[in-house]
Amino acid sequence: MVISSRLCACIALFFAFTDMGYAGEKPRYYEPSDTIVILGAVPQEIPVLTNALESPEKKSLWGIPYWQGKLHGKPVVIAITGIGKTFTSMTTTLFITEFKPRLVLMTGTGARINQKLRTGDVIVATHTYEHDYGSLTKNDMVYRPMNSPDDGKEVENEFKPTASLLAIAQKAMDTYEPQVITANDSSYKNSVRYGVVASSDLFGVPQVRIDSLRHHFKTDIMEMESAPLGHVCETLGVPYLIIRSGSNVAQEAPNDDYLRLGPIAALEAAKFSLHLIKFL
Repeated sequence: MVISSRLCACIALFFAFTDMGYAGEKPRYYEPSDTIVILGAVPQEIPVLTNALESPEKKSLWGIPYWQGKLHGKPVVIAITGIGKTFTSMTTTLFITEFKPRLVLMTGTGARINQKLRTGDVIVATHTYEHDYGSLTKNDMVYRPMNSPDDGKEVENEFKPTASLLAIAQKAMDTYEPQVITANDSSYKNSVRYGVVASSDLFGVPQVRIDSLRHHFKTDIMEMESAPLGHVCETLGVPYLIIRSGSNVAQEAPNDDYLRLGPIAALEAAKFSLHLIKFL
């Protein structure tokens, strides 16, 4: 799988779509409301957004708490999915069905696979992959296409927001003021750029797996929710974008590092997501 050529082709398309705007970006199977659904995985990933809500209301959908209001004058619904692929897929599907949003936006954190990423750097995902789908051999994963509910039709394990939405994200990146981050005994201004996110139900992984993710998918960030959200949105024909900020370095036992650095990354992803909503 050659990721670099696909990234180059995708980036070329971004600019081709820049002048087309968002008007043609509509869900496939329903007439959308004006609502944007915003999802984080865990509570620390959404307070920047819920605290910024105009006229907020806290409600519940099938036992799942959510907040409803406006951000930059645009109607939004904000919730957490819970951790992992099952909760993410369930919550995403439920909120799409209930609110018929024009767009789903995910914000959150992930472990840094790309060694050039720093804590608090932000990735707008151009591609997401499920890196635990296939056959796990003694040497590595053997990846294969997925089989859909549509008579078992094969689906490639690669999920991509549309070029027009990524072009809008580029406008947000171009106008975003880098934030000063203090982490890991240093201070610096963070970056926001396109990148690749790989997801699974694995919180920590050994070095051999990290090396494989760098080689196979050219992964920047590894986490547990983005690819299943992309999978659901693409299957149901719903536009989406994914924002992730790097927390700890990917490792076998990330607990202490994640607890220390996760809040920093969550804050930076949410701050950029709030800025991005101006353009959506």
